[in-house]
Amino acid sequence: MAEALSISRAVACRFLLLHQGLLGGRRFTDPEEAAAYIRQAGSIQFDPISVCGRNPDLTLQSRVKNYRPEMLYNLLYRERRLVDYFDKELCIFPAEDWPHFARLRQIRGDWMRSHEQVAGARDTILEAITSRGALSSKDLDTGHKVDWFWGSSRLSRAVLEHLYYAGALGIHHKQGAVKWYDLIDRLLPAETLNAPDPHPDNASLHRFLMLRRAGAIGLIWNKSSPAWLGFPDFKTPQRQAAFQRLLEEGRLVRISVAGIKDDFFIRKEDLPTLAVAESEDHKPRCELIAPLDPLLWDRQMIKTLFGFDYTWEIYVPAAKRRYGYYVLPILRGERFIGRVEPVFDRKNNRLITKGLWFEEDIKTNAATHDAVNRCLKRFERYHQAE
Repeated sequence: MAEALSISRAVACRFLLLHQGLLGGRRFTDPEEAAAYIRQAGSIQFDPISVCGRNPDLTLQSRVKNYRPEMLYNLLYRERRLVDYFDKELCIFPAEDWPHFARLRQIRGDWMRSHEQVAGARDTILEAITSRGALSSKDLDTGHKVDWFWGSSRLSRAVLEHLYYAGALGIHHKQGAVKWYDLIDRLLPAETLNAPDPHPDNASLHRFLMLRRAGAIGLIWNKSSPAWLGFPDFKTPQRQAAFQRLLEEGRLVRISVAGIKDDFFIRKEDLPTLAVAESEDHKPRCELIAPLDPLLWDRQMIKTLFGFDYTWEIYVPAAKRRYGYYVLPILRGERFIGRVEPVFDRKNNRLITKGLWFEEDIKTNAATHDAVNRCLKRFERYHQAE
């Protein structure tokens, strides 16, 4: 077994931030480079809640210069270079990656409650979309309700979601939280749809997804982690086997971080970035980080490396929250210095800061406050707020 490369904790943190495009000057500067970042990450996580922007837009605004949500919308629903489907969870990823998820589409397509009602309406809804074009659940509503994953739902919505999970339908476009579905055959190129599944078994898919998560986060470790969400039939033996094979093939490189007993792993192609991280000469930035940002997919690892303990408290009862409902970490330079709760008031077109908390060990001064204020002003411009 190859000996681990030894680095300091500071270099490990610097590598993660350089890999993510969150340290130094912004290297992603236009829609083309927004797509390049998503290719590097493999996928970015989608969440419909929009308190101060939706998660994929928040992820991109911290990296892409002058980012606007229209950039992502165009890549998804006009140019069709990206597609929304499940990877880690519901995600956005490059359309050319569609063949890799054939096994997952088959598994998800089999998840069906209210089976008889959903199966009975499937052909009718497919025929309606085939003849009429993209439709939403309201366009197909018959008034019937069924038991669905999150409770009672329109039968039309349940059928559309089932066909989407199975890969027969894709999202044609969205308006707010409303989705219009169309035949996947009309949304993606035939060569993509007809490409064979490149993974003959789950083990092959595990290795593909493991490298994908290493690209998304930067560093991974051989421990139970939310980073492995979306892997089918993936327990400790399967995880160990995937790590072992990728190490033997030289596609992963073992990293030892001073003061931490667990080893980390990076992709071989990311070694040049690790070399750059040895230098301390990187322009610091101040950025607000999305709650489901790839950098935070393994929060225990972030706590271990950065000493920053982040919990997304959106599902925590209000009386038990330490901070707030939708709080974003504040990254300044190579440190997480605090967190903020911004709310976009759409009615009055204003960005409101409901709370701002610095970490206990952060000694704030005029430069700290100036950096945070400029970051919030930039966030205000992202919202085009008054």
